[in-house]
Amino acid sequence: MPEANRSGGDPKLIALFDKYGGRLVSPGGAAALLGLSRQTIHTLLKRGELRAFRSDEQDELMRDRPKWVYIPLDDIEAYGDRVGRRVRPS
Repeated sequence: MPEANRSGGDPKLIALFDKYGGRLVSPGGAAALLGLSRQTIHTLLKRGELRAFRSDEQDELMRDRPKWVYIPLDDIEAYGDRVGRRVRPS
């Protein structure tokens, strides 16, 4: 498998993926894994039940939102265990 080219890209995002071994999902991915709506995921994030890491840059099309948001898969699995929701395989 070819090595990733790290000469460019967002250093914060690269560090995040390195820290979590690539085990991150978007809020939509988290919703799919838990069988919940994206709105419910955002509510869980606001309550602090899940952690989210956000870009410092704003999205070019929707300027009020970060360019990217990722949730550690470990948080998704732990939440599923806490509330008795099986995490659906991707």
